[in-house]
Amino acid sequence: MLPIEGLRSALSAERLNAYALPDDTDEVDRVARYLWNLALCSALQPALHTLEITVRNRLFDISRRIVDETKLSFDKVPCWLDARPSLLADRERDAVEKAKATIVKRRRPMTEGRRVSVLGFGFWVSLCRTPYEQGRAGGPRLWPELATRGFPHLPKGQGTRSQIFHALDPLRDLRNRVSHHEAVWDRRLDRYHREILDVIAWINPDLATTLEEHSPLPELLDRGVAGFRARAEAIIK
Repeated sequence: MLPIEGLRSALSAERLNAYALPDDTDEVDRVARYLWNLALCSALQPALHTLEITVRNRLFDISRRIVDETKLSFDKVPCWLDARPSLLADRERDAVEKAKATIVKRRRPMTEGRRVSVLGFGFWVSLCRTPYEQGRAGGPRLWPELATRGFPHLPKGQGTRSQIFHALDPLRDLRNRVSHHEAVWDRRLDRYHREILDVIAWINPDLATTLEEHSPLPELLDRGVAGFRARAEAIIK
């Protein structure tokens, strides 16, 4: 068993206290809530992983069909993301340069697929912002064509760039919280999970259905923090 003081020292009192509620019985409750949060994050990973990979691959594949690359010059990779002059807004252009620097640092070949994988989810969500609409001079002009071609199963009336961005951006934030080991137990994870599956279904309904059928999240939400009290008691003294 681990003394509660040792756990506080390892995690920091501030972090552990973030899992406390006013009506807790004792410190075991916050440890149980911490363990529950770890389990919830783990349960969310398959859906979040699939969301990120599916969305980024879809946005990239369809964007290459929309942008006429025959009239472009390139830096290191013959793809519109690496066009010179850049078609990207400043923040996204910087993200591409950082991704290329990361690949060089790792001493890996500068391939199209490797660069796509190094770019973070936030980059792909940013491509759903206003600068990438048809009206931007000098830009790739991805939208609204990207909505219909990239998300063929969107419900009727939900196919605007703005609607897609506002669906993705909260999920990007949740993904970051899970990846950075932050608290998610106090959020409506059932709603977020449904929204993740809905976005995946806009691209691949069968994939979304399979994820839903095998997700461990509903059972963990039903168990609640009380289901982790015994485990917390076994860990600390």
